[in-house]
Amino acid sequence: MLKILGLIFLFIYVIRPLFKLLFKSYIITQVHRQQSEQAYRQKETKREGSIDVDYVPPQAKSKPRSTKVDDGDYVPFEEIKE
Repeated sequence: MLKILGLIFLFIYVIRPLFKLLFKSYIITQVHRQQSEQAYRQKETKREGSIDVDYVPPQAKSKPRSTKVDDGDYVPFEEIKE
């Protein structure tokens, strides 16, 4: 019986506060790490007044479009004089 009470006392007054302290310090460390990473990313943005041009890859030369219309048969037009 005394062992059970000792374990309960140990858990309530020693292990639980120790776990809370360690978990809280871990969370604080992670928050600071994320904040510093976010600050670093914001510094990488372009400075005011600078021009940022995105790279546009060159396009392959396409074949020139022919003027020939493939919609139907070509009928030569002649004017009829009266």
